[in-house]
Amino acid sequence: MASKDIRAAKRYATALFHAAVHADNLTKVETDLSNLLKWMQESPVLRQYWESPLVPSGRKREQIKTVLGDSVEDLTLSFLRLLIDKRREDILDAVDFELRQHADTSRHIIRAEATFALAPTDAEKQSLIKSLAQRTGENVELTVSVDANILGGVVVRLHDTIIDGSVRGTLERVREQLLHEA
Repeated sequence: MASKDIRAAKRYATALFHAAVHADNLTKVETDLSNLLKWMQESPVLRQYWESPLVPSGRKREQIKTVLGDSVEDLTLSFLRLLIDKRREDILDAVDFELRQHADTSRHIIRAEATFALAPTDAEKQSLIKSLAQRTGENVELTVSVDANILGGVVVRLHDTIIDGSVRGTLERVREQLLHEA
């Protein structure tokens, strides 16, 4: 996605966030967008229709109302129609991402991804969550994956920060240090 599109997505997401907070339905709008994107992922035809510049805007607006009906908030429907009117359908995924960033910030939530060499126990996960919460001062939502290639320990990703506490990472750092000393 071009930087111009990312900037546009941020502007649209910020406006949608403020409107949803003002209407006190941020959670519902988030759910609406998430469900719509899930449907588009499951149905490439729906995605193709949504992003097609060949489908007239008026027709697309009518179809969105027919397909979504009363299953989405009025604000969500209005927002989707705005994207259609402005021919910005292609930024919906980026708007969803940016909206979630705004929502997480307002809720003091930080999302972390932890990769363990072996599946962690619940106690290990809770300990990591507690440690990250103390470090960041935020509520931590942790996603866990397992990758035996790290040999042991854990690698944590917090936005753009990576905390490498893996055995493999330690061995690589020792190797680099030995090569620089030689």
